Amino acid sequence: MKIEDIKRVLILGSGTMGVQIGIQSAMHGYQVSIFIRNPAKNDLVWADIHKRTDLIVKQKAISREEADQMLKRIYTTNDPADAAKDADLLSESVPEIVSLKKEIFEKFNKLCPKHTIFTTNTSTLRPSILAESTGRPERFLALHFNNPIFITKNTDIMGHPGTSKEVLNMTIEFGRRIGLIPIVLDKEQPGYIINTLLLGLINKSLSLVANGITTPQQLDKSWMSTMKMGIGIFGIMDSIGLDVGFGIREDHALTSGNKQAIKIYEYLKTNYIDKGHFGVKTGQGFYKYPHPEYENPDFLM
Repeated sequence: MKIEDIKRVLILGSGTMGVQIGIQSAMHGYQVSIFIRNPAKNDLVWADIHKRTDLIVKQKAISREEADQMLKRIYTTNDPADAAKDADLLSESVPEIVSLKKEIFEKFNKLCPKHTIFTTNTSTLRPSILAESTGRPERFLALHFNNPIFITKNTDIMGHPGTSKEVLNMTIEFGRRIGLIPIVLDKEQPGYIINTLLLGLINKSLSLVANGITTPQQLDKSWMSTMKMGIGIFGIMDSIGLDVGFGIREDHALTSGNKQAIKIYEYLKTNYIDKGHFGVKTGQGFYKYPHPEYENPDFLM
C-alpha cells in the first residue's frame, strides 16, 4: 500500500473533533465517511459541519466555491458496514473511555478492509493500550489533532512498539497531505507534547480556582495580558470540553487519595459537569457562548 492508495477516510466519533478531522481531510481532496451512531443526531452533525465550514470560509482558508466542493466529499451514515466500506484510513475520536474505544475498534476491525490503517485521536491514552483490540496492531497508531485544527495546523503522530515503519511513514505523509505539520514522537507519551505541557497549566490553574485564590476570569486576564494571547487557560478548557478526560480525572481523584485532585474533581463536578456545562459544545462552561466574555474588547481592562 502506498500513500496514493489512501483515498477514503472513515471518521468514528461525530463530535467536535471528528467533524473537524472530516472537514480537514475533505478540504484536501479526500472522500470522507462520518459514522453517526445515533440517527437522532444527523441534523445536528450536519449543522455543525456547515457552521465550521462557514467559519473556515470567513477566515479565508478556502473560498466559498471550494467549500461547496468540499462538502460534496463528506458522506454521513448510521450504518457501520456502509461507513467502513472501502475505508483506507480510520480516525477514531470517541470519548476517552478505554472500554468504549476497544469495543469500537473490535467492531470496525470486522467491517473494514484488511489494508485500512487504524488511528486514534486520543488525547490521554497510549496507543499500546488499544493496539490488540484493533485486530491489526501493526497498522495502528495515534494520529492526534489539536482544536481548532485549521488554526493549530499540526498533528501529533505516535506509534507503539508494534506499529510498522511503513504505516508510520504513510501516516506522517498523510498528515502533510491534509495541510498539517506532523509532530512525530519517538516514544509513547500520554498527552503528546502540547497536551502534556497544557495539562500542567490546566491543573495549576484549576488548583488556584478550586482553592478560592482567584476566579477563572481573573486567571485568564492574567494569562492573556502577560502572554499576549487572545484566549486564556479556562477559555481553552471550554474549547476542549470539560467532559473530555473527566472520567480519568474522576478515577484518579477517587482512587489516589490526593487531596488536591479530589478538590479539583469536586469543583468541576459540582459547578459544571453535574449541570451539563461542558463548554463551547453546550453553550456554557466557564464562559457563555457563542460570545464569551474574553472576546469583549474591554475584558483586559
